[in-house]
Amino acid sequence: MRTVADIFAQIFRNLWAHKLRSFLTMFGIAWGVGSLLLLVGVGEGFRSGNKREMAEFGKDIMFLFPGRAPAVKGNMNSARTYLLTYDDYLDIRKAPHVRTAAPIISRGDLHEVSEFATGSGEILGTEPQLNDISFLPLKEGRWLNELDNEQRRNVIVLGNELQKTLFPGRPAVGAFILINGLRFAVVGSVRHLGHGDDLWLNMRGYIPFQLMQASFPIKGENHQNSISFIEYQPVVTAHSTPAMRTPSTNGIPFRNQRW
Repeated sequence: MRTVADIFAQIFRNLWAHKLRSFLTMFGIAWGVGSLLLLVGVGEGFRSGNKREMAEFGKDIMFLFPGRAPAVKGNMNSARTYLLTYDDYLDIRKAPHVRTAAPIISRGDLHEVSEFATGSGEILGTEPQLNDISFLPLKEGRWLNELDNEQRRNVIVLGNELQKTLFPGRPAVGAFILINGLRFAVVGSVRHLGHGDDLWLNMRGYIPFQLMQASFPIKGENHQNSISFIEYQPVVTAHSTPAMRTPSTNGIPFRNQRW
């Protein structure tokens, strides 16, 4: 016991004799540990925040957009634009690795008018199953249904910010708006999506796909029957996850390809 006491006494005498060096050594250790904890905390916070942001889009969700493909193999200078069509969507929906899918026509150049205000949100024409793919929680009213699509009913579901723009401080469900002069009944509204001042997901309106295709098709030459993009959910097995999958057309027979 005397030997141990002498050892500790000698340690403290040496530390006291070299106070600055001892302080700098301990400060360096504390700084290193603190920096490591800070980096781990920032990384974990970024991962959790990114996970929450991705959850706003939906679960197991993937997107398929039109693209460019080379007419001559390996020569991107010969690339031409490839357009997705509704027939492509039908083929994708039948693919064995696709659980469900929804076609979307998107137009950002339409003008919405209510009796209180005007807006210029993005109008999406889609089918009812989009609500099963994307995260679109209703605030009030109802979502689009099969009869809306089949009968081409003039109904619309408003995003949170678009509703506030067109009906400031007033109820929207049951009211009417004009989209490029065409009258629509508001049947529902979606809660605020995202966090903070994120507006692009909330400045949207959703109308039946068949009506959108007939009244507001995509503009441009050779765009007949074309769609903006496709949202789908892959079939997730025990040996694969959505993070491992990439949007691909491998194994999917496309019809009516246009260049």
